[in-house]
Amino acid sequence: MASVGARPRPRATRLLVASLVSASLVIITLDYRGGEAGPLASLGRAAKASIAPLQELVTDLVRPVATVVSGIANLPSLAEENRRLREELATALTEVRQTRFQAEQLRELEDLLGLRAELDPQGVPAVVTASGVSNFEWTITINRGSNDGIAVDMPVVAGSAESPRLVGKVIEVTPISAEVELILDRASAVAAVVEGSGAVGLVWGQGNEDLLMEGVDPDADIRGDESVFTKGYRVDGQPGLYPPGILIGQVSRVSPTGNSLETPLRIRPAVDFATLDFVLVLTTRAREAAS
Repeated sequence: MASVGARPRPRATRLLVASLVSASLVIITLDYRGGEAGPLASLGRAAKASIAPLQELVTDLVRPVATVVSGIANLPSLAEENRRLREELATALTEVRQTRFQAEQLRELEDLLGLRAELDPQGVPAVVTASGVSNFEWTITINRGSNDGIAVDMPVVAGSAESPRLVGKVIEVTPISAEVELILDRASAVAAVVEGSGAVGLVWGQGNEDLLMEGVDPDADIRGDESVFTKGYRVDGQPGLYPPGILIGQVSRVSPTGNSLETPLRIRPAVDFATLDFVLVLTTRAREAAS
């Protein structure tokens, strides 16, 4: 009897299932006919309202992960964009540097043309094409030669009309180029005068050291940083090699030697020979000397 009572009741179960299905169909039918006012609509809205915060929380948690995944997926394109931007920046910086360099060269050329008009209307502008600096000679090569009227012993200057500066003299000429001996060369000698004291002497090249001015009166009142200019003179009615008033440099040191006959001076050149790009050859001065 106990085993028989423990067996399930299939009929009762079937009746329960049938009742639930019938009730569901009735509710669905009523909800469908009722639309937004149906019995399930309010329950649905309540359910949506209750799970909305949970959906928002899930979205907030998932969004960073999705962003990271998207970023990882786009890494190759980001790297390419970064490379392109770096190239554009490098190109822009190069253009800025080139513009500055060209502007500086233009300024030097304008100064040189002004110098030509002021000092020597027939002077020949030239570009420095090579440097022959060594322990034995200090020279530069320019791109003008005998075809342009250049001749040996013509003075060479740089700077502007307001401040011409002495470079040296022509010592060798070809039809299309010329070699210029710089005032730094130990064979170079220039008659000079100190601006403030009026002391005169001879300025000799000393290679990579400051120029040496000899023959200065020991009683001359020489102060540091005084400017030294070329001095005009004539020999047998002929003018000296260099026209007067061209800046050679500034006094950098007075060097007493105990010799009562002279006070040697050290002269810092006015020209920066390491960055010299343009010069002017004074052709008129040489013609005057030859006439």
